[in-house]
Amino acid sequence: MAVTSLMMFVESLQVNIKAAMKLDEGSCSRLTTLTETILDAVINKSLVKSIQDIVDDDGSVKDTASPELRRYREQVQRLENRLYQLMDKLMRNADDEASLSEVCIVNGRCCIRTTMDNSSFFDGLLLSRSDAGSMIEPIVAVPLNDELQESRALVAKAELDVLSKLTDKIRLDLDSIQNLLQETIKLDKIAARAKYSIAYDGTFPDLYLPNFENETVTSATGGSIKQISSAQLPKKAWKLYMPNAYHPLLLQRHQENIHRAKRDVASATAEIRRRRIYGQDIAEEDQLASDLDSMKLRVSQLEKDQPVPVDFMIAEETTVLVITGPNTGGKTISLKTVGLASLMAKIGLYILASEPVKIPWFNAVYADIGDEQSLTQSLSTFSGHLKQIGAIRAESTSESLVLLDEVGAGTNPLEGAALGMSLLESFAEAGSFLTLATTHHGELKTLKYSNNSFENACMEFDEENLKPTFKILWGIPVDNGHGKTQTRISTTSSGGTISSYAVQGAS
Repeated sequence: MAVTSLMMFVESLQVNIKAAMKLDEGSCSRLTTLTETILDAVINKSLVKSIQDIVDDDGSVKDTASPELRRYREQVQRLENRLYQLMDKLMRNADDEASLSEVCIVNGRCCIRTTMDNSSFFDGLLLSRSDAGSMIEPIVAVPLNDELQESRALVAKAELDVLSKLTDKIRLDLDSIQNLLQETIKLDKIAARAKYSIAYDGTFPDLYLPNFENETVTSATGGSIKQISSAQLPKKAWKLYMPNAYHPLLLQRHQENIHRAKRDVASATAEIRRRRIYGQDIAEEDQLASDLDSMKLRVSQLEKDQPVPVDFMIAEETTVLVITGPNTGGKTISLKTVGLASLMAKIGLYILASEPVKIPWFNAVYADIGDEQSLTQSLSTFSGHLKQIGAIRAESTSESLVLLDEVGAGTNPLEGAALGMSLLESFAEAGSFLTLATTHHGELKTLKYSNNSFENACMEFDEENLKPTFKILWGIPVDNGHGKTQTRISTTSSGGTISSYAVQGAS
C-alpha cells in the first residue's frame, strides 16, 4: 500500500500545484523549478487499481485477489469451525468438566488444555505438559488438524502467487516509482525548511563564496548552477554580518515553554468553566483561580524573558576574532550560533537573525568545543584539545570556518597564553577563512594591536547587578577582573562578601 499511497499523493500534489500556479501566476516559475519532475510524472492508474484490488488497507491480501485464494480460505474457515465444534462436544461430554480448561492452539493444531494428570476422558496425544496443565490433541481431531494444516499451506501458496504477479507488475514501473519517491522526499525537505524558517521568522541570507573570483555558485537548495562574476557582487563591507542572531535550540526551547504554559492556562480555564457549569467542587474554585493566575503570570514572564540575541559584525580584513568574557557569559553559545547559522544557510534554511544577513559559504566548519579528555587514549583535557586543534589546523582551508572554545585552557596560564597566541597566529597566517576563538587569557587580546587580521570582542558583564548580559561588545576586550568576580560570587553566599569582591574585581 505504500506504493499506492505514494502514487495517489503525487497525483493529489499535481492538482494542488497546478491550482497554486493558477492563483498566483508570479509563483509559476518558482514552483516549476521545484516541481518539474512531479508535474511531468505520469501516474500508472492501472497499477494503482491492481494493488488496491489485491492488497487491503492493513497490508493483508484480500480474499478477492484470486479465485483459488478465496476457495482455500473458505476451506480453512470450514475446517476451523468443525474442529471447534468437535472440541466443544468433547468437553461437554467429559465426566468431570472441571478437569477440562479450554481449547488452545499449539503449533497451529487445535488441542485441549486439561488441568488433571490423566486423559481418561478421551484418547489423545500429549503435546506438552507444564504446571498449568497438559496440552492434549484428541485422536478424533488429528485428521481434521492435518487437513487444516494442508489448507493453510495452500492459502500461503495462493497468497505468494498473487503477490509475485503483483511484484512483476510493480517491477516494470520501478524506476518511475523510485524517481517519484526521491522527488517527493526532496519536496518534503524543502517544505520542512520553509515551515521552520517561517515558524521562527528567519531571514534569507546573502551567501557568497570566500575568496570568490569568477567562479560558479550552486544554490543552497540544490538548484541550477548560475554564473556570477565578482564584478556583479556588491562590495563586501563585512565578512560576516548577523544582527540579533539567535541560537536555534534556545529559541525553540523558549517557544516550546511558552506554548506549554499557554496550553496549561487554556486547560485550567476550561476546567473552571466546566466546574461552574456542573456545579462541582465550588469550594475549590478559589484555589483553581489562584493556580490560573500563577499560570498566566508564568506566560507573561516567559514572553518578557526572551532569549538574548547576539550581534556578529566581522569586517572583511578580520581573520581571527578573539572573544573574552566571564564564565557562563555566553561565549560558547555565541560560537555555536555562528556555526549553526553557517550550516543552516548551506542546507537552505533561513537564519534566525534580523535583516540583512551576510554569511560566507564555508566549505567546512571545524569546532573544538567541550572537554576532549579520553582515558582510553591516555589524553588529558589539555592534550585532547591539542590533538583536536592540530587535526583542525591540518584540514582547514582558506574557505573554512574554525571555532575554538577556551584556547589554551587546561594548563599553566602562562604556557596556555603563549600556546594560544601561537595557534591563533598560525590560523591567521595560513589557516581558515575565519576563526572564532574564546579565551580567558588576557594576553590574546594584544594580538589585535600587532596584527590587523585580529579583532577583539567580549561578553558584556553588568557590574551593577553582578550578572552577564549575554551581549557582545565589539573592539573591547573584557577585563579579567570580571571573570574573577563571577567565580568569587559563585562560591560565596554572603552578601557583604560579594560586594567587597565585586569592588575588588572591578578595580
